Amino acid sequence: MAVRVFYGQRNDAYVFRRFLMRRSGPMVSRRQLLGGVAGLTGAGVLGAGLTGCASSRGADNGVTFLNWEAVGGTPIADAIAAYERATGEAVTIQPAVFGSAYDVKVRTVLSGGVPPDVMRINDDFVRGFSEQGTLTDLSRYIERDGLETSEFATEPFEFARQPDGSLTAWVIGYQPRLIFYNVDLFEAEGVRRPPTTWSAQGWGMDDFVAAARALTIEGERYGGLIYLDTGYEQTFTTNHGHASGIFSEDGTRFTLADPLATEALQWAVDLTCRHHVQPPWSQLQQDNADSQMFAQGRLAMLYGTFDLVPYFRDTITDFTWDVAPPPADVHQRTEASVVVFAVAKSARNKNRAWELLKFLASEEGGTIFANAGAFIPIHNKAAELLVPDDRSPAHLDLFVEAADHLVATNQTRNALAARQLYRPALDAAYNCERSVADVLADIKEPVQAAMEG
Repeated sequence: MAVRVFYGQRNDAYVFRRFLMRRSGPMVSRRQLLGGVAGLTGAGVLGAGLTGCASSRGADNGVTFLNWEAVGGTPIADAIAAYERATGEAVTIQPAVFGSAYDVKVRTVLSGGVPPDVMRINDDFVRGFSEQGTLTDLSRYIERDGLETSEFATEPFEFARQPDGSLTAWVIGYQPRLIFYNVDLFEAEGVRRPPTTWSAQGWGMDDFVAAARALTIEGERYGGLIYLDTGYEQTFTTNHGHASGIFSEDGTRFTLADPLATEALQWAVDLTCRHHVQPPWSQLQQDNADSQMFAQGRLAMLYGTFDLVPYFRDTITDFTWDVAPPPADVHQRTEASVVVFAVAKSARNKNRAWELLKFLASEEGGTIFANAGAFIPIHNKAAELLVPDDRSPAHLDLFVEAADHLVATNQTRNALAARQLYRPALDAAYNCERSVADVLADIKEPVQAAMEG
């Protein structure tokens, strides 16, 4: 039976707090995932069915688990509780550590401390930690248990695959990015609606510009917003025809400065600086300004992640909205954020850690995530449970179908250092002060050096 999503035990406060965490957490990039709700009852407070810092069943023999947000009251808490009931295994949730302190803790425990058995990991760090030899290769557990990996969405599952074939992290879910759009505004202005399937026919990047221009009313609303979600970098360079996007396939070169890639980024910048159909960069620096503008009807189209869906469903009451695939000139792809965990090589309970990870990615675990609308489960059968109902968006299934259209940023030894250089530099382009090509040409060598450092 199909699950009607976004109903159940969640309340408005829960949905809103989940939404607020969309761009928080320790990651410098905005490729961020839900995994917990900070502020519900305080860091480290656990949901029903979870053990605390000690367990009546013996925490010493159980699994220790660390997330970068508080786990209590979230779908992950529900899934862990289900695992405990099914196995009798104790799961001890370690107190959450927030912001940059989380990355510091991860680096510390991996370099010689006592790590939790299962830990959330910043996707930017997977390659670097793997090359340092601090993460457990999970391939041998997959082979030992005869796990059928074809049951998982291929692109997200393969995210943690390293050049030597090892699988050093474990993805349990993902959040594709699509175009959210105001159906009523399209109809009122007589603008052709985007495709309702994964098709770029009549939906090229210039078509997006034309629609945005027709939907813009100066001083009242903007037609579209692309460049605030940094997932646009990989998506639209690929969709414009660039072969690798931000980094080369082998992760050794900064290719975002290539001419075809800069054209794609300039296209996004020109929505503001040339066409005046996108909110100026200065107006978007307040948290969640983009989603609020869309919910208020002041923005006709928005490029964003799956986690916007529950917020919009609970917030928008006066117009109909839907989702569409990103426009494309060559390839039609989109980037997805991934919910990824890892097991340190120095973890004490690797076998038990694996059993928990395996459950979180299973059809049973995935059904819990699908039912909650937390993210798209990695298990394909569980993902199929996400079906539209009588509320927007009518084409919710495009998120599930995105599994066949995903593109991932190529991993590097030090993607975070690269992003800490080129993303702030791009502010000059976003503020219409310099061209994207000039900005990236100036920063290319320092970025390359940071990647190699």
